[in-house]
Amino acid sequence: MSFIFVKRPFQNSVWAVRDARIALGGRALSTAGTSVTSIAAILLLHDGGAGPFGVAAFLAALVIPAIATMGIAGRVVDTMDSRVVLVAASLIQAAAVVALGFDHSVVMIFLTGVVISLAQAFEQPTWSALLPRIVGEDRIGQAISWQQGLAAVASPIGAGLGGLLMTLDDIAWGFWADAASYVLLAGAALIIRTRRHGAIDTPATAGQDAAAEPKASWTAGLRMVARDRVLLPLFAAILVFVILVEGINPVEVFLARDALGATDWQYGLGEFFAGAGGVIGAAVAGRIHTNTTRARVATLGFGGAAVVMVAAGLAPGYWVYAVLITLLTASFGTGNATFGALLTSRTPDAHRGRVYAALNGLARSASLISLGLGGVGNAVLGPRATFIVAGIAGAVTMAVASIAVLRAQRAEASSLAAGLVR
Repeated sequence: MSFIFVKRPFQNSVWAVRDARIALGGRALSTAGTSVTSIAAILLLHDGGAGPFGVAAFLAALVIPAIATMGIAGRVVDTMDSRVVLVAASLIQAAAVVALGFDHSVVMIFLTGVVISLAQAFEQPTWSALLPRIVGEDRIGQAISWQQGLAAVASPIGAGLGGLLMTLDDIAWGFWADAASYVLLAGAALIIRTRRHGAIDTPATAGQDAAAEPKASWTAGLRMVARDRVLLPLFAAILVFVILVEGINPVEVFLARDALGATDWQYGLGEFFAGAGGVIGAAVAGRIHTNTTRARVATLGFGGAAVVMVAAGLAPGYWVYAVLITLLTASFGTGNATFGALLTSRTPDAHRGRVYAALNGLARSASLISLGLGGVGNAVLGPRATFIVAGIAGAVTMAVASIAVLRAQRAEASSLAAGLVR
């Protein structure tokens, strides 16, 4: 009898699905490898005398491909065989990182960074659109939560390994390890049985809707979101929130090191506190199963993160700050995972690639804005005040969004009720 009770939860889990185990495991491994390369590239630029403007230029260069290709990327994801897209993108990234292992020059770092970002502009929305097909619509929330939680664990591990290899002057091995992770991810894409075949397996009505959209239009995904009265206000508010949250990223080192007096190892330890918070947030989000609750929890999660941001700006010491960073990433992770599940479940399968590509491109655009905004805020206000002002603005943004979402949900419920009466 006890065996039956143990077995049943597993059967309901995404881990009971063969392709989900392969996809989630492969992507977690690739995330760790990507973190090795990311931290190493930034440290190489720093040590090579690129300066703060050089590092900022590199980070800006990384976001441009996703912005420039969000129209065509969405179209490719929704019309081409997912296996072809994923294998090609993974192998392109592997080749770029192998080249970086042989040449660490500033020019090569910029060139390979742009190539990798371009490949990811097609790869990420493809994985996002394929995952619901793998696990089924009823497990979307659980799958996205696991994906986010595994990334929260893998990312700081990869960052720590990258820093260690830089210290040991063996960073080439880190790049080659990352290349191996991309090759393994390509292998995972090859052996996953579930595929999206684009127009081949798109329902007739969805195909007609897709045909009505301009080919490779960057607005196609946005138009689909704009038609959804619940998604639209939340989508818009989150873009504003991304600017505020990512704006504190370049300020964080000044708050931790200068204002709070954190040592090198304490600052590095912050990545693990952030990772722990991400795992907690993903676990909370995975327990939410209805779209009505997801929309409300998403606004609460992001709003809670903004309030914690204010508290972090007022932190009296490093260890209080570390606890607050854990709470911040837990709240943000909850909001992010619940919004991801909401977006996926309310978007027709045939159009998910375009919607994900549009969201990715706009989020990258917001990141580009935030880089400059955070730097200006730190220079004018200082790190503490920047955290506080960003947190207050974020809390107000999500409060407005929560009101708009509640009104939209009530209007939607009234429309459904009226339709049933008729």
